[in-house]
Amino acid sequence: MNLKVVSCLVTLLLAVLGAVPAESAEMSRPTTGPLKVYVTIFIIDVDDISGANQSFDANVHVQYRWRDQRLAHKGPKSIVRPLDEIWDPKVQVINQQKIWLTLPEIVKISPEGEVLYHQRAWGSFSQPLKLKDFPFDRQVFSFHLATIDYSPDEIEFVPDKNDESGMAQELSVADWEIIGYKAEPRPYRPSPATSPVAGFAFSFEAERKAGYFIIKVIIPLILIVAMSWVVFWIDPIESGTQVSVAITTMLTLIAYRFAIDTDLPKISYLTRMDFFILLSTVLVYASLIEVVVTYSFAKDGKISRARTLDLWMRWVFPSLFTIVAVKSLFF
Repeated sequence: MNLKVVSCLVTLLLAVLGAVPAESAEMSRPTTGPLKVYVTIFIIDVDDISGANQSFDANVHVQYRWRDQRLAHKGPKSIVRPLDEIWDPKVQVINQQKIWLTLPEIVKISPEGEVLYHQRAWGSFSQPLKLKDFPFDRQVFSFHLATIDYSPDEIEFVPDKNDESGMAQELSVADWEIIGYKAEPRPYRPSPATSPVAGFAFSFEAERKAGYFIIKVIIPLILIVAMSWVVFWIDPIESGTQVSVAITTMLTLIAYRFAIDTDLPKISYLTRMDFFILLSTVLVYASLIEVVVTYSFAKDGKISRARTLDLWMRWVFPSLFTIVAVKSLFF
């Protein structure tokens, strides 16, 4: 007879006689009805939020608590056992990219059979962001936990009232302000064709502090665009000087675009910042075209017309730029 078949028969016989080792019995779900698992998530720190990579780095403490009567003991104190020796809800972080666990995989079991598991994890987590209002945007970041094999009817995740979820008051990330957070049960559906599994989510809302982008991106760009207006105050007779200033401004803007590229999110749609940079580039290029036109007038002896055009452009370009800046950045 096949050795594997013999092994299965022996295991079945031991189960019938009640001689199955306790460790094997403990690997099944403790109850046939819904099992409440109390969850606590505490954000120790948020190290970085990357709009370009659509992710954030965080240091998180998680705690699960459930009751398993099969693990009740005489006490009087809690005992410690390895996590892989008992049943546990097999919770995974759905949106984790890379993660490191810093505490041993153990549980504490009270005399009444209450199991307590806690872990500290640090890593990167993916987070799709809506960046149309960048850099004046608000975002919601979340940790979505889910079981592997259990439906919401089998496991019920509940926020732990005895040890509530929360966040540290001061975080390492300097360019975001935390507005609020919440912890709630949230089933997870792996795909549209599959049934949902039990899940739990901790989410926090944050508002970007735009000071960095105002000082390092917006103000320098305003100065570059304003530099292109100098050509309107240079007499058209000095066409060489006008052309030099216009070309220098254009080259400065191109170098500036390369310098700030790493600070901008790489997405397929345009943000407020993208509109502002794009329209500013168009205006700088338009000033170069205006120089060519006035040079053409001056070459044909139409100095008065060239000077009149420059006079008009001294008001038209700043007005257009003001409209562009206000509309793209604030409306």
